Amino acid sequence: MNITIRNKLNPTLSRSTPEIFLYLSLLNCMINPSYQSFYLFVAYNSINLSNWIIKHLIVKPIYEHLGTKSLPILGIGKRPTNATSCGTYLDGLLSTTYGMPSGHSQIAWSVAIYFILKIIKNWYNNDKENKPITIIGYIWIILSCIIILGIATYISYSRVYIEGCHTIQQVIIGGILGCVMGFLVFFFETPVINLLSSIY
Repeated sequence: MNITIRNKLNPTLSRSTPEIFLYLSLLNCMINPSYQSFYLFVAYNSINLSNWIIKHLIVKPIYEHLGTKSLPILGIGKRPTNATSCGTYLDGLLSTTYGMPSGHSQIAWSVAIYFILKIIKNWYNNDKENKPITIIGYIWIILSCIIILGIATYISYSRVYIEGCHTIQQVIIGGILGCVMGFLVFFFETPVINLLSSIY
């Protein structure tokens, strides 16, 4: 693989992660139709929609109302100057969408936190049920968490330093929101599934 193809492929993989996560959650619903897969599909789409709402109905009006391009700590609200190909594809078009907060970072960290909490919960349940985890099990748990955190970190990093579609502040705020949403999706999963099970 030559350098030109590699330079285009790496940011494309990161750029397309929201769609990849969407297709995986949809595929999960088709392969494993259950309350849990339906819950995760709805939760994922809610996180995606929440980013648009936060960007366009909350953050953008605040910047416009204050008549400023930049706020202390938060930095600029718009995307960096000359940010191109900030959607799913490398189309070379100048991006006109708002930058604060980063949707890719928000989605990546919500997915990461959800899965890490699921891993920890399974680990805790095994311990509670006196099912000892082997050394290989511990190594696998730690490696899984490192890989998940690595993927989320790479996606956030790429949005600033590889793709040039966001500022550091936009990615950090997106990541914080994502962590909170990932926790909420995990926290409400069992009660919502139990409620759905009791209704239908």
